[in-house]
Amino acid sequence: MTGRRVRLTADARRTQLVDEATALIAANGYHRFSISALAAATGLTRAGVLHHVGSKERLLLDVLAGRDDRDSAALRHELTRDPRPDARELLDAVVRRNLSQPEIVRLYTVLAAEALDPSHPAHDFFARRLRTGMADMGALLDGFDRPAAQVAAEVYSFMDGVQLNWLRDPGLDMWKLWTGYADALFATRSR
Repeated sequence: MTGRRVRLTADARRTQLVDEATALIAANGYHRFSISALAAATGLTRAGVLHHVGSKERLLLDVLAGRDDRDSAALRHELTRDPRPDARELLDAVVRRNLSQPEIVRLYTVLAAEALDPSHPAHDFFARRLRTGMADMGALLDGFDRPAAQVAAEVYSFMDGVQLNWLRDPGLDMWKLWTGYADALFATRSR
């Protein structure tokens, strides 16, 4: 941003900082992200940014929570049509949403890899998110010849892998890969 700084309410400024941090972290990773770069991108001083966000670590958790909140809202919208949706329909909706936001998928992929280090500020966030996500997904994946928790782990593993490869090679047809996998998986479901 160049020129005069625009005066925003505290909430609007915080939203601006989280949105800009999301873009910077997605492009560079958390370890190469700096509060100084965020300050330069938003026309604030480093102290001004820290006044609104607290710390780099707190900001990262806000970026992650914001993404999860937006995704949850989108899925709740899908659920308004059917309070107990078909698992396949819900998973298809997740893949379609991810296809529409490659920069956010990149952000999560980069951060999830960096957060494998137990000292990373988002390590616990990703561990908790995986446990919660697999439990929630497992609740929808009954009727297979193996425990629902195992099927959920398989689906998570496939989705993470196909997304990583899609980010590496955007020419891959992630939808086609997903539907091929999901067709084969759900063909084995007894209900």
